[in-house]
Amino acid sequence: MPTGRVKVFNSDRKFGFITAEDGNELYVTADAVEGGVLHSGDEVEYEPVETDKGRNHAASVTVTKKAPADNPVGRTMANPPSWDTLEERERQRRQNRRRRR
Repeated sequence: MPTGRVKVFNSDRKFGFITAEDGNELYVTADAVEGGVLHSGDEVEYEPVETDKGRNHAASVTVTKKAPADNPVGRTMANPPSWDTLEERERQRRQNRRRRR
């Protein structure tokens, strides 16, 4: 069976993508996963399936090696600052500039 690594998996929406060793990406759904749960960075074995439309899917997915708990793959960025925060930063920057003059 071919192997790959989970690029991203959305457990709420129950789908994700696997990056194969050759670099191709395969779509995967939770019902194709033994155990139903994948995490970004997990190493997996899968059965490649091509749909009628020529898209690559993964079936019979099994996890061969779990990603470490501190795995940076798949982490999300922090929310951007609010407008109020940005305005306050700009106000402080201008005050500091005036003080230097």
